[in-house]
Amino acid sequence: MAGFRKRTAKDLDRVMTLVDRLDDRIERLETERNDTAARLDEILQRTSAVDARLTSVSTELARQLDELGRELDRTGAEVDAEQIAEIVEGALGTIRQGQTRLANEQARYQIEFRKDIAILIEQLRR
Repeated sequence: MAGFRKRTAKDLDRVMTLVDRLDDRIERLETERNDTAARLDEILQRTSAVDARLTSVSTELARQLDELGRELDRTGAEVDAEQIAEIVEGALGTIRQGQTRLANEQARYQIEFRKDIAILIEQLRR
């Protein structure tokens, strides 16, 4: 009977040690989950900011093109075809530069977003 009690106490100690280790692991996982959720929230905010900026710049470019078109209509009689071509080329060059800058910025955000997602996936796999 004493051997049974000794074995039961030993088994109980092992179970308690296992429970303590599992409790520690759960705490670490909860902390990681909270950190991951915060990081995802930050990524979503940054993505929303980029989207808002792209929309704003696109709207401004459209407005400027419209304004340029109205100016060309008003001064069309006074300006020859070569001058119109120069004005249009200048405007298109500005638009292309803006689009390139925005595309590069969006690509950088996408790369960072993908890196963050890969890190999160790796953390969740552990």
